[in-house]
Amino acid sequence: MAAGVGKMPAMKRTLWRRVGLTVAALLLVLVVVAAVGLSDVNVPETSRFDADLGAIRALAVSTGAPLPTGLRSQRVGRASGVPHALVVAGSGFGEATFDFNAYQVVYADGRTVLVDVVNDEKTQLAQFPGSEFDAAAYTRVQEALRRADATVVTHEHFDHCAGIAHSAYLDEVASKVHLTDEQLRSPLAQEAGFTAELRARLTPLQYERLHLLRPGVVLIKAPGHTPGTQLVYVRLVDGREFLLVGDVAWHQDNIRLPRMHPRLTNWLGGEDAQAMAHQLRWLHDLLRTAPELHPVVAHDGAQMQDYQRRGLIQDGLL
Repeated sequence: MAAGVGKMPAMKRTLWRRVGLTVAALLLVLVVVAAVGLSDVNVPETSRFDADLGAIRALAVSTGAPLPTGLRSQRVGRASGVPHALVVAGSGFGEATFDFNAYQVVYADGRTVLVDVVNDEKTQLAQFPGSEFDAAAYTRVQEALRRADATVVTHEHFDHCAGIAHSAYLDEVASKVHLTDEQLRSPLAQEAGFTAELRARLTPLQYERLHLLRPGVVLIKAPGHTPGTQLVYVRLVDGREFLLVGDVAWHQDNIRLPRMHPRLTNWLGGEDAQAMAHQLRWLHDLLRTAPELHPVVAHDGAQMQDYQRRGLIQDGLL
């Protein structure tokens, strides 16, 4: 009996040693995961993203038809409190703000092309509780959707297309909505409200690499952030050029540095980080080789304010 009692302290020491080693191992794993998760996929020195700006520019003017006269934007919502380190890797833990914008390409004859229809209030507040939503601005976007000659989205995430899926005017606008085959087949479209029934009512847009949507507006396939991501090139009659990059970058620093957001963001979003890294290198190189081309980052409110202040993009939709 006494011998059995004497063994207990030794058994407890062994047990606690094992517990301590297990906890230490778990903490080490967490540290490693955090370190790797907050690191980023390196942006290569040379891009394999094969978009040819010369070919894009030539296609934009290939019909000889009048080019658009202006580009406009409408901010519908704003979400604050996003850690900046999840937007641009290594940028610290300050807060980033995400704006939710719709874009309108305007022609002299009154025709318009709408790009990104943001999200409705219910969808935004479910995904970003406590975020700002401008109901009047959303109404203007919906009216612009009704008037648009064509509507496209940079990709199939809810904050860029749920305003189509949940539109009260869907029957009216369906024939003018041009979502790509990749966008409609993506599970992300269903999460944004595109049910199987709704997807069946839309005719998918199919193209290989480039597509002339309307004079001066060229779609450029760029899968990576999502399977259906595309860039939208816009050339105005006065020669101004824009490239709506959607969420290939979340902040202009992603392009300027260039630097990805961290691996953790890639993992959570199911992104093809390698594809995005090559796209960022291409976009970064354009800052030097084509400084007259203005990249438009979907959620970067400071960049949009600068463009509006300089008169490059007009505030509000027609």
